[in-house]
Amino acid sequence: MKFEYFKFPEKFAFLIDSPMPCSLCGERGVWFDTGGYAGVEDIDCICSGCLKSGKLIELEIEPNLNFDDGSEAAKTITYKTPSLPTWQDTTWPIIDGEFPVFECIASTQDFKNKEEFLDSFIENDQKKKDIEWIWDALPEKVLNNYQEGGDLSVYLFILNGKKYWVWDAN
Repeated sequence: MKFEYFKFPEKFAFLIDSPMPCSLCGERGVWFDTGGYAGVEDIDCICSGCLKSGKLIELEIEPNLNFDDGSEAAKTITYKTPSLPTWQDTTWPIIDGEFPVFECIASTQDFKNKEEFLDSFIENDQKKKDIEWIWDALPEKVLNNYQEGGDLSVYLFILNGKKYWVWDAN
């Protein structure tokens, strides 16, 4: 289960609880839960093959939001990548015209120290000084899946070897 912009979908993507047929091809398995995917049509789940091949495009179902610049990368993230495991509609970041890879829901172990954590924050409406408290709220152990996260999640992305993050709260 490999995706260009989502490193560990088996750990951090929303999956259905038990085997079901893919809503598009009928293959049975534990697939991506599409309950949170925005779109015109509603489906229950989608297998990795149907997702990667872009079968959601014709159904106008979008697992992810991003600043669509018309690029193939934006199309891949919007339609061919598992959704970020968020509570809100979190937009996939774009850094200097490039889309980073989603790595994981972060813990303190994913950063050398608080300084690296703060330096990796993607400032938009909030500034680093406004979010320093998040460091103290992060789990201290590495998270093995999204279920181990709490009511606050830091979504860690990597682009050209550099870390970036955005956050969301329940």
